[in-house]
Amino acid sequence: MRFNRKIGVVAGAAAGAALLFGGVAQAYTLDLATGTGFVGKGEVQTPFGWNNAKLQANASGVSFTYDETGTYAAVCTWVTGEGTKGEKTHNVAHTTSTSVANEVTYDARVKNQITGFTLKGFGTTTTTGEIPVVGEACPGNPGTDGTWTSVTETGSTGGLYVHYGTSTALLTPTVPVA
Repeated sequence: MRFNRKIGVVAGAAAGAALLFGGVAQAYTLDLATGTGFVGKGEVQTPFGWNNAKLQANASGVSFTYDETGTYAAVCTWVTGEGTKGEKTHNVAHTTSTSVANEVTYDARVKNQITGFTLKGFGTTTTTGEIPVVGEACPGNPGTDGTWTSVTETGSTGGLYVHYGTSTALLTPTVPVA
């Protein structure tokens, strides 16, 4: 019995340490409907290799965007003057980048100690590329009229990015994104 009790104590201590140290990394939350949420200071410090002093010095230059790139397989079908049919699949990317307004959040007890960044909502969106629409014109061979006959999303990537100067990092959500 004595051996089992030690295992229980060690296992309990390990679980407690996991909870304690698991909470050290600051998580980010983001409501995808509004662009509101919170990014803990650790989420910004880690990718940029900053200590607390460096974060304090650089915080005003930190910005965020929510970026997504969808990829599509789009089939263009055309008929030549001789009545022969041709098809070609185009791989199309569609990217959106939306700014996320933020403000630096300070510890209420220690007014100059940064705890993270409060996300205040989505801002301007820029788009690159267009998603083809079935039935609309597409690029056929010279002298032919093509029509998009199929558009299938084949993948997507993206998420919340933090920026400072020319450096950018994709943040990994440690709290489910709403």
